[in-house]
Amino acid sequence: MEKVAIDINSVLPLFSRGWVSGIGRTTKELVEALDQMDNLPVEIVLYSQNTKGVRGSLLGTRFATRHLYAPHKSWCNRMIGMTHLREMATKYDLLHIPHNFEWVRRPERTVVTMHDAMFFAMPDEAFNHESAQRLYPTLARRCRGIITCSESSKRDIMTHMDIPSERVFVIPWGYNKELFHPEKGKKRGNPYFLAVSCSLGRKNTMSVIKAYEMLVKQNPEHELVLVWPNIPVEAWRYCNQDHLVNHIYIHSAIDDERLSVLYNEATATFFPSRYEGFGLPVLESMACGTPVVTCRNSSLPEVGGDAAIYVEPDDIVAMSRIMEQFEQGGLKKDDFRDRCTAQASLFSWERCARQTLDVYLKCLE
Repeated sequence: MEKVAIDINSVLPLFSRGWVSGIGRTTKELVEALDQMDNLPVEIVLYSQNTKGVRGSLLGTRFATRHLYAPHKSWCNRMIGMTHLREMATKYDLLHIPHNFEWVRRPERTVVTMHDAMFFAMPDEAFNHESAQRLYPTLARRCRGIITCSESSKRDIMTHMDIPSERVFVIPWGYNKELFHPEKGKKRGNPYFLAVSCSLGRKNTMSVIKAYEMLVKQNPEHELVLVWPNIPVEAWRYCNQDHLVNHIYIHSAIDDERLSVLYNEATATFFPSRYEGFGLPVLESMACGTPVVTCRNSSLPEVGGDAAIYVEPDDIVAMSRIMEQFEQGGLKKDDFRDRCTAQASLFSWERCARQTLDVYLKCLE
């Protein structure tokens, strides 16, 4: 049986700092969905690399794990990519890199998941996108296949990296059905609007804050809750102005269980991002039956469908009016619940895992 090695280094921060990025979460969910499948047509081995010994066995799957005691740094990864170390450790027939880019010795035996082409479509100096523009296309053009999570991302990858359509496979993400689902029960505290995956950049969180600031003039019952790890000082100071400090509450990194509670108890989730490869908060919020206010750009309409409420990312007045309608009862959360859960049901990690296996088999032919 042929062997597929999956690089799970993006998952490992979960065991060292308690939370992971969106890429780490999606990699974890994919691996766990594969673990739930019977009669896999390939053998899967999980590859990890760090000096602390934090390894794939912590995921608790049935898959074999192979670990290199080496720094997971770009300079070290480049050296490993020039040697046989990864191949000797895993003896793979196909390597899956699920985090956009890695230095690999055998790109012709590599599948890479490119979650988006943001580094071309909306570059940001803070994320070293200039380097990504140089490096990512090199792997994309030489690897065996590319997986991405939306038709929008596929178009961007094809356009900006000159990749033919038949080499890019669209496999949408799913959501954890055990965690993200409607919960019945009495809501605690005041009603609130929720914004997650916050940043000062393309996530556009300041537009949500300023829209809510307009609502504050009416002394609303609703509060604003932000899930914002490592909030920048300027954003923290803005939220702590005298007229906002008792209305806005900021959570740093939280686990998925707490995130599900926040989605469930929110009146609406605001996610006016300027660009997304997928938009996981849109899907997870809808899976909890909570309406989402988002934008008609990039992949977001693919995820939100007809269940989302759409605004322009810079239309702060429109966002504030939507908040006001929820506050005054013109819009009601319960009216959106069935539409949201029906839209979310179109996505699943089980389907993602099956389609990913199909890509493995196609690339192994």
